[in-house]
Amino acid sequence: MSTFVVSGVLKYGAPVLETATLEFDTNSTLLMAPSEKNSSASSTLTIIAQQIVVKDHATITYDLDGRPGIDPTTPAPPTTSTAAGGTPGGSSPGAGPYPQAANGGNAGPGMPGAKGISGIDAPELEIYVGAVQQSFPDAITIDFKGQDGGRGGNGGNGGPGGAGQKGAASKTSDSWYDGDQCDQEPGRGGIGGKGGDAGYPGRGGNGGAGGIISVFTKKASLPSVQTWVYIVKGGKGAPPGSPGLPGPPGAGGPQGDHNDPCPVRPEYAGSDGPPGLSMNDIDPSWSTDYAGADGVDGYYATHELTQVPT
Repeated sequence: MSTFVVSGVLKYGAPVLETATLEFDTNSTLLMAPSEKNSSASSTLTIIAQQIVVKDHATITYDLDGRPGIDPTTPAPPTTSTAAGGTPGGSSPGAGPYPQAANGGNAGPGMPGAKGISGIDAPELEIYVGAVQQSFPDAITIDFKGQDGGRGGNGGNGGPGGAGQKGAASKTSDSWYDGDQCDQEPGRGGIGGKGGDAGYPGRGGNGGAGGIISVFTKKASLPSVQTWVYIVKGGKGAPPGSPGLPGPPGAGGPQGDHNDPCPVRPEYAGSDGPPGLSMNDIDPSWSTDYAGADGVDGYYATHELTQVPT
């Protein structure tokens, strides 16, 4: 009769494992993962054995994404990119028309960050076994927790508001009765443009779904498989990336040049524009609103078996 031995960490990528005896060495792991025989691992595994022998404790788990770390305990990688910043607001050159120079242009918002990578869904496992030999009730742990999602990317910064245009110069003329006179006071400077709003953070990746496990065994071994440790919780959704910074306001344009005898009008300088909105202004609860969703929990069940299938 054939015996399939799991020793150390054994990678197994095929969808079916059929043997007379499935033997787990002490602290061994059967890992659903790409292997030398299978370049990509199946997301389902059916185990068919006349008996399972566990020398001490063993684990069945998965690593489907090909990245370092076991999937149930290693989140999907974070998205480290930062989105592009917003376009700056325009500014008109030179002195503007009288009485009011042109305002600075409003800047564009930062671009939203990239969405985080979703966690891998845990596999499906079916075990058909006639008898189980084990020394401990928790002899086998089946860790099919869904993978946690990856952090989202960073939002871009808002663009700077455009500067207001300089006001028109004052104008004077000669008067035959009292010398120079002021025909036009200095023009008002343009108002600065609004800074661009902060770029939205990238949403966190969703957590992967927990696994689905079904174990079928004969009546005598049913109590043994019912005491195994089954982990089928969904993966956690990841936090969002950082939002961008709000863009600075555009500076107000200065009043027009002063020429005697026209009055000096510093109050005619244009006011600075408003800054862009921060993410806290846009959505005070953004850190939770843009987090990835938790994966749904899986489930497990044990069933009485009358005959091991082939």
